[in-house]
Amino acid sequence: MVNIIIRKIKNQWRSILYYLAGLIGYSWMMIGVFPSMQKVDFQSYFNQMPKEFLKFFGDINAQAYGTIEGFLSLEYLSFFFIIIIAFYVAASAGSTIAGSIEKRTIDFDLSQPISRTKLLISESLVSLANTIILTFGTSYSIWILCKIYHISISGKGIFAFALTATFFMWAIYGIAILVSSLLRTKMTVAAITLAFVLGFYVFFSLTNIIDKLKNYDVLSIFYLYTNPQDLLKNGNINWTHVLILAAIFAIGLISSLVIFNKRDI
Repeated sequence: MVNIIIRKIKNQWRSILYYLAGLIGYSWMMIGVFPSMQKVDFQSYFNQMPKEFLKFFGDINAQAYGTIEGFLSLEYLSFFFIIIIAFYVAASAGSTIAGSIEKRTIDFDLSQPISRTKLLISESLVSLANTIILTFGTSYSIWILCKIYHISISGKGIFAFALTATFFMWAIYGIAILVSSLLRTKMTVAAITLAFVLGFYVFFSLTNIIDKLKNYDVLSIFYLYTNPQDLLKNGNINWTHVLILAAIFAIGLISSLVIFNKRDI
């Protein structure tokens, strides 16, 4: 298992650095412009926009834009941040089984003195660890940058957001690795996983503007991704949501193990 973990780390460390650098760079841009954004009269701007449009993106309001927590949540952490890391998660899960079949390296991997279960767990451990690096690395870069720009933000809130975001991405990885165990190409796995994420984001947003759907927001995985603004501001982790996200990951990984062990490669 150790050799597999080391090999996967060698294959992915550059891409992780690029992802992290991009996320930190975007965080820096957002925090750098925040002091200037506070001078803008957003209330007049929002008054001219359809209410449905504002509700679709989480009931945007001028008061939220006036705080660093609300600004980062609405402009970055609610969607853009998730999509970037979800792309890594989907690609990583896709390369684990489907990608190996596509590249025809799976035969070499399975010829090694290691079970399919250990092979899959080894590669998954690296992906999960890299997800922690991306979520916590980005979150604490925000905390550091806010200190540099003399913007007040809660350290407790940063930790609460990072932890919740990590489990949210692990849940997506569980779904992606299950899809990977069923398919044969990496890009198909990535496409299906991202379509799943985008689909449930749109559905969750529609529950804010369509009365007939408002009671069905619990059907979207984004319901479990507690509002980043509240997490950053209050630092209160919804442990029920975290446990459900952990269960989604566990079900996805266990199911992929069962399928992978029975699958005729």
